[in-house]
Amino acid sequence: MNHLQKTGETYRQIAADYALAWQKRGSIEPQLQKFVALLPKGATVLDVGCGPGMDTAVLQTHRLNAVGLDYSHEMMRVGRDEFGYSVPFAQADMRQLPVGQAIDGIWASASMLHLQRDDLLPTLQQFWRILKPGGILYFSVKLGDGEKWVPTTKYGHTFPRFFTFWQPEMLGSLLETASFHIIEGWIEQSKKDDWLVRYARKIELEANQ
Repeated sequence: MNHLQKTGETYRQIAADYALAWQKRGSIEPQLQKFVALLPKGATVLDVGCGPGMDTAVLQTHRLNAVGLDYSHEMMRVGRDEFGYSVPFAQADMRQLPVGQAIDGIWASASMLHLQRDDLLPTLQQFWRILKPGGILYFSVKLGDGEKWVPTTKYGHTFPRFFTFWQPEMLGSLLETASFHIIEGWIEQSKKDDWLVRYARKIELEANQ
């Protein structure tokens, strides 16, 4: 069992408690609104690492064509069957998205932090591939150094989740390598963790590149 499978098993176990704990999205609403403002009306967006689909549902209230993608089928099932999030869901690995160049925006809130460090650049390149010209990417990861397994205790269970921590300079370099231009970014402080928040736009490559 690799790190994503093991973390996915944790989310299967904690799905209902996780959905209950995070169903109120007031703290992240300003970031959602900023994302929406960068998109055309009726845009097609993917909520990558959507979990139970709370943000997917909020994005739909802004009249976006929002689809939730997650590695954990159980998280999406709980969101649909137990919490009533009536949004389109699809199970997928963000590192290998089964989508063509048809997406206006990608919302990846607190999901890419479960990737191993070497997986981030190929994943950003996947995002670039499926975004339309000028497409928008939002993501948030935890500020810090290293990678580690963290025991999950706040959702009524004790299971491990894998986290990779990031510094701003490395994120900026990887985004540039993947042909994204950072529109805006900052460090968002919370009671437990500090988060690196980034909004970026897809850069079109020159024909001779």
